[in-house]
Amino acid sequence: MDNLSDNQVSVYEEPAQEKIRKFIRIEALFARIIFFKSKENKIESYQSISALCELHELLSRSDIKSELIREIETHNTYFKKIKDLPDADSDKLHSILEKQKALLDLTYSVKSNYLDYLENDIVFKTLSKNTLSQIQPSSVEFWFTRDIMFRETQIDLWIEPLMFIKKSIDFILDLVRKSGNIQDKLATKGFIIEKLDQKKNILLIRVTLTSDVYYYPQISVGKQRLNIMFMTKDDKNNFIPHQEDVSFVLSICSL
Repeated sequence: MDNLSDNQVSVYEEPAQEKIRKFIRIEALFARIIFFKSKENKIESYQSISALCELHELLSRSDIKSELIREIETHNTYFKKIKDLPDADSDKLHSILEKQKALLDLTYSVKSNYLDYLENDIVFKTLSKNTLSQIQPSSVEFWFTRDIMFRETQIDLWIEPLMFIKKSIDFILDLVRKSGNIQDKLATKGFIIEKLDQKKNILLIRVTLTSDVYYYPQISVGKQRLNIMFMTKDDKNNFIPHQEDVSFVLSICSL
């Protein structure tokens, strides 16, 4: 699949650790916010606000700043250990270490009450409170009837203090995804079991298929093994096991 473009393949990811699951969810929320914030249509603009409200709720329930610092420092220690190995790419590792330092400096500089500006913003609180309401109050309708430049500028102001999170998570997940040991695999009659190296800190499983197939992987990750069962849909819209052999690319990501 090396010669295929991104729009010709589908990549399915299964986090092996809860922190990676959270990071991927935050990554997806930022993607929604940024993609829809410049859309003129009110319904599309609503998607951006909805994602921002969901992101705020998630961040309010966890100390993401500490989690990011801990994760970047762990990766930093790992890359410092391997940079002096004989076959290490010193230039690439130097670049990674420099970026990690910059992100750590940025994240450490953020105050612990960095969400207060949203919680004290009456307009944001009103939008957040009524995001899932079937009938929007006049104040919310008023905000969505403002021109696109007004709405986009306001969303930019709301997300700018959170960009340290996006920058850190983008960097972490990029390193994790690129750490994968890529292998061509065959799932006999749609099923395969892989033994996992318990000495490795496995973070993420990635399965790549061409985008024109009519089945998908159901991935289960344990401490000792990885199970992948390919599923398809019958004519009654039930998901059932795919009974034919499947060729795919497996990437087990660990740092």
